[in-house]
Amino acid sequence: MEGRQLLVTTNQNWPFFRIAEWDNNDTVIGVSGIDLSIIRALAHTLNFTFRLVRPPDGKWGSLQRDGTITGLIGQVARHEAHLALCELTITSSRESVVDFTVPYYMESTTLVSPAPKEKNRAFAVFSPFTLKVWICLCAVTCGMGPLLRILTRFLVTLLHYPDLHHYNTSVLCFNVFRNLMIQSSVFRPEVWVLRFPFFFWYLFCFYIYALYSGTLTAVLAAPTYETPIETLSDLEAAHSRGFTIATTRDSSFEHAFKSARSGIYREVWQLFDHNDRSISFLPAPEDGFDLINSLVKATQRSLRRFHISRHTFLPQNYGVACPSGSPYQPLFSNVLRRMTEGGLILKWAGEEVNKAVAPHHTQGASHTHTDTTTTTTLTPLNLQHLQAAFFLLVFGVTLGGLVMCTEMITTPRRRSTNTTTTRRMV
Repeated sequence: MEGRQLLVTTNQNWPFFRIAEWDNNDTVIGVSGIDLSIIRALAHTLNFTFRLVRPPDGKWGSLQRDGTITGLIGQVARHEAHLALCELTITSSRESVVDFTVPYYMESTTLVSPAPKEKNRAFAVFSPFTLKVWICLCAVTCGMGPLLRILTRFLVTLLHYPDLHHYNTSVLCFNVFRNLMIQSSVFRPEVWVLRFPFFFWYLFCFYIYALYSGTLTAVLAAPTYETPIETLSDLEAAHSRGFTIATTRDSSFEHAFKSARSGIYREVWQLFDHNDRSISFLPAPEDGFDLINSLVKATQRSLRRFHISRHTFLPQNYGVACPSGSPYQPLFSNVLRRMTEGGLILKWAGEEVNKAVAPHHTQGASHTHTDTTTTTTLTPLNLQHLQAAFFLLVFGVTLGGLVMCTEMITTPRRRSTNTTTTRRMV
């Protein structure tokens, strides 16, 4: 190419392109990035120089309904730049106005959301079982005493067994509760009609106690976290909890959801804020945090602050955009193919991601030992873990006080009624 200077349009989009600008002379200088390494390699191989420019609107660009073309794609389509290189996804809409080289990078989209918060363990004593299980346990415990009372009445009335004092309903109910708390039984059934129910009740209580104590120990020993956002189907629930679904405006991400006529992509599109587009459609990834973003950008986020979904979708192919019919497109494609086959682009991508990961490791080095110690050493239970137990105690005492007040109110009435009845009998 005999040292010709080409205009390369790009955007601030690290790790693909990091640029610096000087407003006094509109100079754009490339600092680092995967695409910067690519354009430098192309320039060295094909013998040309380049000068970086930026689109006035700062968009990646696409063909609009009114026929206008925005962003990087618009500059190339209008021959204001020789090529565009900035994580440009190859789409059918863009290919209708510019020519793309062969894809030099492929990745999938993932969901990046704030790291799940630790669940409140204030009522951890109730966490081993679900609400339905607790209701069933209460129902079985309350019903077991009356059931045994019916059996004893059957023994006394029909089979003429002696009516023992521990056949009382209150004694039977209290004994059932003692068994559930793994306490010794004060009731010794003398007949097989009662031995079988009590035997299997003991097994039931032991099984419930083992499950409860084991699960409670695990809950208190290891923290549990809220369910993270893993799939596109989870976005609706996240949106109802106040999350904002966002992505880069005029990008391939927006186009993919916008062009969908049905299915999950269409459902996600309806979750975006279309009344105020500045909330859901960001000018650039650096202007806000995107729930929907590329996997490379996701890996540079701190894992302490964000959760990266293991599920991926919407595969993306990145290419260099050239004007339609450009003679440089075959040359660029040939060199890009050789770089891709040689593993250079993956090498540059790894280096850029490591630049972001290394500072996090350096800053977190002092915390590594502390975190390891925390996970391997048992920590004492604090008041937050056990406040539900104190709540139950206070509830029981309060309930007893209410019963006492009720009896204080009703007892004088009973005495006056009994006195009146006695006088009438006399």
